[in-house]
Amino acid sequence: MDMKKLVLLAVAQVAKGTPGTPVPGTNAILCRGFTPQPIEGQVAERNLIKGAKGNYGGIFHGEHRVFEFEVELAGSGAAGTAPKFSPFLLGSATSETITAVTSAAYQPTDGVGSYITLLGYLDGVLFRMTDALGTVSWTLNSEEIPVQKFTFTGTYEAMTDVTLPTGMVYTGFTKPLTVGKVNTPTFTLDGLALTVKSFGMDLGNQVSWRNWIGNSGARNPDRKPTASGVFELTSVATKDWGEACRLGTEMPLVLEHGTIAGNICRLAAPKLQINAKPSITDDNGTVLLSCSFDVKPNAGNDELVWTFK
Repeated sequence: MDMKKLVLLAVAQVAKGTPGTPVPGTNAILCRGFTPQPIEGQVAERNLIKGAKGNYGGIFHGEHRVFEFEVELAGSGAAGTAPKFSPFLLGSATSETITAVTSAAYQPTDGVGSYITLLGYLDGVLFRMTDALGTVSWTLNSEEIPVQKFTFTGTYEAMTDVTLPTGMVYTGFTKPLTVGKVNTPTFTLDGLALTVKSFGMDLGNQVSWRNWIGNSGARNPDRKPTASGVFELTSVATKDWGEACRLGTEMPLVLEHGTIAGNICRLAAPKLQINAKPSITDDNGTVLLSCSFDVKPNAGNDELVWTFK
């Protein structure tokens, strides 16, 4: 089989238990890093006593499906229009606020998220998943394309042989901009404009599969957002990062990537708190500081907001 013959389709469902029907002309997903797997689950060992040594096998259970893939981080191409990957953000338990001809904004909610139907086609083999919930992390490395990594967990269906779909339309997936000084004009932490090598944030939805009597499916009971950054060390007069760690200083973050309306991605988070000891490294003579953070809410369900404008 040919790994290049790989297609992902996805669509939001109206409700759990009501699968959607994604079609190539509308719901094709421009992604990367996607390799569908045959099955997910666990094995319950039998551990039988039969008067002799040996392996007596087990029973596979909790069967479900997991898709992992990356989507380039970019705007929709038109301010006030939701990006084509918005169903995945909604499926990762975020809300959507559209301001006409201005912006589309996404922030966490206390709900489980929208259920998604995903179809993965691998050279004539279909991997289908329904009632899926997800989580997402964002990576912005300097001199690279910024990406969003989605992980969705949903209902298992046996693989089937099908014809690889045709007629995929990827309109709406805007060409991304690499991360750097010109394309990423704003990065401030605690009001300080830093020189940044890399930054990442993880929404941290705790999605898992549960198969209990009377209830089974993907669940999203909590989230633990985190972030990490690597940037040039500043003077103590500018910022004492050791004291910020010791005192648990809460620091607002603002990141803006893109400069032209329709392809501007803005991340704002009110409270980042260092959650482990920072470390210093040497990068070709430049002193870098690596920090990891907890991303904390302000009033609640407002740990972060992604605005596409």
